[in-house]
Amino acid sequence: MMKLYVLFFLLTGFTSAAFAQKAAAVIELKVKNVDEGIITVTLPVQHTVFWGASRIDTLRAGKTHLISLNESQTGFVNIDVFNRPVRLFVQSGNRIRITIDEEDEERPLLVEGDNREGQLLLSSNELVYVGNQISRYKNDTSAALLTKHVGEDKTVRQNVYKLLYEGRKIDKAFYDFVMLTLDYYHAALISEIIFSKYAVTTLEPNHPQYQPQFASEWGVLWEKVYKEYPVNNPAALRSFGYNDGFNTYAGNYIIGYLGWMQNRRGTAPKGNLNWTAELQQILQRIGNNLEPAVAEYVEATILATELSLEKNYRELIPLAASFRKRHPQSIYLPYIEPLVAKADAYVHKVEVELTTEQNLVPDYTNINTFAQLVNKFRGRPIYVEFWSSWCYTCKDQFRYEKELHHFLQTKDIVHLFVSVDHPLSAQDWKEMIKYHDLKGYHIHANPSLQKSISNIFWNGKGTPLPLYVIIDAAGKIVEFDALRPSDRKNLYRQIETKLN
Repeated sequence: MMKLYVLFFLLTGFTSAAFAQKAAAVIELKVKNVDEGIITVTLPVQHTVFWGASRIDTLRAGKTHLISLNESQTGFVNIDVFNRPVRLFVQSGNRIRITIDEEDEERPLLVEGDNREGQLLLSSNELVYVGNQISRYKNDTSAALLTKHVGEDKTVRQNVYKLLYEGRKIDKAFYDFVMLTLDYYHAALISEIIFSKYAVTTLEPNHPQYQPQFASEWGVLWEKVYKEYPVNNPAALRSFGYNDGFNTYAGNYIIGYLGWMQNRRGTAPKGNLNWTAELQQILQRIGNNLEPAVAEYVEATILATELSLEKNYRELIPLAASFRKRHPQSIYLPYIEPLVAKADAYVHKVEVELTTEQNLVPDYTNINTFAQLVNKFRGRPIYVEFWSSWCYTCKDQFRYEKELHHFLQTKDIVHLFVSVDHPLSAQDWKEMIKYHDLKGYHIHANPSLQKSISNIFWNGKGTPLPLYVIIDAAGKIVEFDALRPSDRKNLYRQIETKLN
């Protein structure tokens, strides 16, 4: 499952003392040496970790940003501050002060308040996404070795928190939360590694990573892990370990483990399923194997994830309607409904034609190198935005395009959008131009052009996004990593400086 960054409400910090007094808990956040920036805040929903409830806040220069929590929002809190994750376990009555100063190399993060040392440790990024941990255990060629080494890593982490608890540096509730998180985090880690071993056996035989066999010992361990740490545990929904933003644990169970069981029994569907049929199968497995509260949570997470990608809206709208009908009082509906409304608006808006200010680069399908593309605009400077329909961070910047486009027009600078989507995503590409009203020139890069772009900007190692580039009138790249549209004033100064 993909990491959730679902845009819900754009809120500013509350400064009312009366409001703060009514809050169950308050987080004070201050970032030094910045003018203005965007942060992502994820608060619990009825104490449950639901990434669909993430929201975008604006951090103002020199001001303390207040995040007020009501009683139902206490629990695990995640704040992404300029790519730095701040993870907290917040209880009723807590007032936690966070100060970030990236220029302080020794102590960039300062935490004051309840469970201070535990909060710092939780924010140390020690518990990274489990998919990024697979290489750490690549030499564990047996289930016994993997169990041993993951168990040792888990014990080390547990002991650190145990010492904090015994030294009265963290309270019992914080300790219990971390122990549950570590249980499910390491269970998710093992499940992810096993899933990766199983997944390569489902590839086509001519695929370079194809493996013909899935050793039985891995299946035995998979079953053992899910029995010891059941997916059907409503209490675990409150832990960061169960759902680290990718819905990993339940996702691997539904897609991987149950898929493997179906294949063993010979009951799996034959042939390759399209996206809609695959999602329908996943939803069916959820309904058949998860208890109601957990099934509702997992399905809501999937809907929020898929809707936030701004793709497949026509198929998702009826699925969301079905969820609403079956769960009319769901605590997750307030976060899903705005996304459905957005989907409805999208479907209606993209039926129109491109406007005269939304220009496709002439003969774009035959442009095979970045030099060819730049040469189309020789004599004019260019601000380039590389993006894709699957890149949420790219699309989050689109709300700043109107002001940016006006600025570029006044300077006679070409505004160029380069999509590096899959070739089959041409319809999504054009629809998003219309939906986000992206004025400027547009190109859907073919595979040859994508390779050329990757070689120039990423040394041939894929196409990490987003990326913004400034090119002068002679066609020379003068800034390989320009500022984003959201960094308005600084970006405009950067463009003027680079092109003077």
